[in-house]
Amino acid sequence: MQVKKFEAPTLQEALDTIKRELGPEAIILQTKQNRRGFGLMSKGSVEVTAAVSERAVEKKAAVEKRIPDVYKAKLVQAPASKQADLYENYLEKKLERDRVQLSGDSRGSKKITATRYADIQDEGQAVIENPVRNDVPEYQAPAEISAAVDHFAGARESSIASIQEEVQNLKRLVEELRKDRKRPEYLDSDSPYSATDALETAYDLMVQSGVERRHAIEVMRDVSRGLNVEKRADHDSVLDMVAEQLLKRTTIENFFEGRLSLENQRIQAFVGPAGAGKTALIAKLGTHASRGRHEKVGIIRVNLSNEESVDPLVILSKALHVPYRAVTSGEELQVAIQDMSQCERLFIDTPGIPVRDQSAIRRLGLILSSQSAIRISLVVNATTRDQELREVARSFKELGPRTLMFTRLDEVFSLGSVYSLSQHLGIPVSVFSNGRKVTENWENATAERLTASILNIL
Repeated sequence: MQVKKFEAPTLQEALDTIKRELGPEAIILQTKQNRRGFGLMSKGSVEVTAAVSERAVEKKAAVEKRIPDVYKAKLVQAPASKQADLYENYLEKKLERDRVQLSGDSRGSKKITATRYADIQDEGQAVIENPVRNDVPEYQAPAEISAAVDHFAGARESSIASIQEEVQNLKRLVEELRKDRKRPEYLDSDSPYSATDALETAYDLMVQSGVERRHAIEVMRDVSRGLNVEKRADHDSVLDMVAEQLLKRTTIENFFEGRLSLENQRIQAFVGPAGAGKTALIAKLGTHASRGRHEKVGIIRVNLSNEESVDPLVILSKALHVPYRAVTSGEELQVAIQDMSQCERLFIDTPGIPVRDQSAIRRLGLILSSQSAIRISLVVNATTRDQELREVARSFKELGPRTLMFTRLDEVFSLGSVYSLSQHLGIPVSVFSNGRKVTENWENATAERLTASILNIL
């Protein structure tokens, strides 16, 4: 597997370069927006990480090496599906030609002439009849018919025994190869018919999209059990079943589902590590709740110290004409919630806490636990690396988050890590946020978008 990074002013230019250099079978692993200058124009750029198998690279090189230059430009402009078909068809024809060449015996071939051996005549010599090749030993026929029968019968038995011995050797070789090949963990059977290229491709696709191996194994185990031998070898059937399993396993919770009233007041606290984008997300959701849904909104800020800091939510609360309160303890939080009892929805912002600062996380937990009606959402930056995501889950799990929210989705290509974190914590995904500005988009998470991203079918 080859993995390369490409940088270009736009995503389309980067994809065109990937298509030209790696071929149509390349898989996009990640996209990243660079805000630094690119080239002489000092504009932003897009960095795309792509991967391709060694077989696909060799196949692409073999085809492009042999086609005329006049067709190479047309090949580059062709859609990826057409390119893939061309490479595959060429490979099949090449393998067929190789089989034909190997099946012939060029060493024993002789040019056939139009003149019979019986008609060839040397100077002053009579016509040669039944010429004998000097390089072939003359066969000495047995003296008696019975001896001849015994001779040819023995030769036939020797030939059969030799073939049988070769077959046994091939069987032993196949068995050794089968034992050496590690059986995929998602298969329940050691049968060679259980493992197929289609299953392996689907499994690799999920892992490359950011899905943890153990969660990918769980999905593929149900996929392999749900398909018969024939469909296990069909790529479309396998991907359809994988998509069905991902949709079934993904749980979603709509943040703004239903209308609220004072009797069913919703109090939502946002927690997460530093840089997750909690404050910006609250600004987006609070603006939508107040101006889009015409709900009575209140904003509360929890501080873990008495140090004063500029809170951008103060400016937002004034712009929306909604109440705002900053608290530092559980008692102050209870009073603030009681004072905002006329609000239908309360947003509680919390400070960003380093994942290894367990004492700060415990102090925040004590403050939030003073009010049982609070629903906690864990906010995570979608660009966070897999290992750091596991640390985030381990650190904030003790706060009892009820939903997951992901920010900066515009900077990632695949959402496999989103699926893995949801499965690890056993809680639904609620909100996707794109960008840091209040005016930029957010959306309710859907299992369809999550699945399409993981399987690279966006």
